[in-house]
Amino acid sequence: MSFSQILIICVAAASWSCADPEPPSPPPVVLVPQPPPPPETHEIVHTIESGDTLGKILTAYGLSAHEILAAAKPEYDLAQLRAGKAFTFVARNDAISPHEFRYPIDEDTTLVMAKTDTGWAAKVDRITYEIVEEIREFSVQSTFWGSAIEAGLRASDIANLAQVYQYDVDFNTEIQAGATVTMVVEALYNGATFTRLGRPLAARFTNKNKEYVAIFHRNKDGDTQYYDEKGLARKKAFLRSPLTFSRVTSGFNPRRYHPVLKRRRPHNGVDFGAPTGTPVRATGEGKVIVAGRQGGHGKYVKIDHPGPYASSYSHLSRINVRNGQKVKQGQVIGLVGSTGMSTGAHLHYQFWQNGRFVNPMKIKLPRNKKIPSTEKAAFQKNREQWLSVLEVSAPTVAMTER
Repeated sequence: MSFSQILIICVAAASWSCADPEPPSPPPVVLVPQPPPPPETHEIVHTIESGDTLGKILTAYGLSAHEILAAAKPEYDLAQLRAGKAFTFVARNDAISPHEFRYPIDEDTTLVMAKTDTGWAAKVDRITYEIVEEIREFSVQSTFWGSAIEAGLRASDIANLAQVYQYDVDFNTEIQAGATVTMVVEALYNGATFTRLGRPLAARFTNKNKEYVAIFHRNKDGDTQYYDEKGLARKKAFLRSPLTFSRVTSGFNPRRYHPVLKRRRPHNGVDFGAPTGTPVRATGEGKVIVAGRQGGHGKYVKIDHPGPYASSYSHLSRINVRNGQKVKQGQVIGLVGSTGMSTGAHLHYQFWQNGRFVNPMKIKLPRNKKIPSTEKAAFQKNREQWLSVLEVSAPTVAMTER
């Protein structure tokens, strides 16, 4: 082999050794399985109507009322349905029946039922509120109700305030224009959004040149009560009125002209005008001694109270108690109606003291109970705090969480 041939071979070998190496093979592509997108769902709102039952509603949506009722029972008895509330059912678009539904127990609490692999599961969702103690005040221009609504109170807020003073004042008849209300009340916020007012903590109510102070107090056992500034409980042995809100259509009058009999006949009670079906409350605790029809009184209930007192309730559309039954103050004993000798829906309310008719709107009722001596120090501290707050004009006092 000649020198030139050897040189050619060496150059070729060198060029081969200097060439770029082949690129490595790419790693194998591994396909990771992706979960399918969640199925699309839709909601169905079913508003409960009078006469609806749980079985009727759930069966219409292909669900077992027996199974769901048993699963919900530890959290809430779904058999206690209320007309006007609504079920919200959640169903997949490709499913025959819902897999979840919600039922509002109250404003703050919702029952959630969800179907699992082993059956139905129940849980209760509760809203956690921030509580801001705020001052609300208004004066009565024409009616207490209208003035309170204009001040931003709801019907339930007005009822809460009326309950504080229901032993002292009949809000149906005794409120005059110029009456004023100043109160410290719990304002409930969901985040930064005001939701509603809660419990009054302290209030000053003036009417007919009289002032009524109410201070909320919780004792060591957790019991709650409203007291005046002297430590006397606002709660008394009798409510001033058997109806929460109504109007007096005829007062106590021994010489009243009877609209049906067309002659003078003693009106030994007070007539409250209210729609048929309005709940009638026992004004005091006691024992039912009459529950049934009573001549011109129509459907009638009479209650014997401790001491020398008795009360009766006439022209009811329905009686909710029986003869001999013990009832509590404020218990609903019947509904307003127009049975017996009546020209329209109203309640005829009578009151006896020592067996004699007395005007239930003017009689001086038994004194309030005093705060226990073991609670005096705590109450006095509570009282000074709230009385000073009622004097300030700043709308926000403090914030807590519930």
